[in-house]
Amino acid sequence: MTRDEALSLLHTLIVNQNLINHHLAAEAVMKALANYFKLNRNITDINEEKWGLVGLLHDADYDLTRYAPEKHTVLFAEKFGQKLEPDVLYAIRAHNFLNNKVEPKSLMDWSLYCADELTGIIVACALVLPDKKLALLTTDFVLNKLGEKSFAKGANREQIKSCGEKLGIPLRDFVDISLKAMQQISMQLEL
Repeated sequence: MTRDEALSLLHTLIVNQNLINHHLAAEAVMKALANYFKLNRNITDINEEKWGLVGLLHDADYDLTRYAPEKHTVLFAEKFGQKLEPDVLYAIRAHNFLNNKVEPKSLMDWSLYCADELTGIIVACALVLPDKKLALLTTDFVLNKLGEKSFAKGANREQIKSCGEKLGIPLRDFVDISLKAMQQISMQLEL
């Protein structure tokens, strides 16, 4: 599936622009992480476009499974899985492993698992700034807000912090990579 096909599919499944923006943010972060691993770990067989597709489609069935988290990604796999490469579909399914028991295995799987919640925290951080823009948001600000349990209470901090163990990326660096990726598409995200 091409990126254009994935985006078109996403728009048929998700109507809320904030959810579309979440997918775009996850796509940007996944591509940035793929690039990080290529440049800093010399893993040359990483395909940034494939990683981007994982981020772009990871919650595509959210509106259909909102009240049935155990079916999240399962329904997507049943309806659209044949259109995706097996590793792309696996990474999408694995990001919901707490509910569907499809455990992340690869760097791509774990990257989505760690990044998914962080994109929401970054958006929440931007929204509490006076100008509500990503441009002035700093890594330190995001890290401070991560430490506040009452801020964005629904975000799973342990999932984000597993970046150190599962990806070998210190939390500060992980937040910095993710924030910069989202800042690069701030116009698309309307932040």
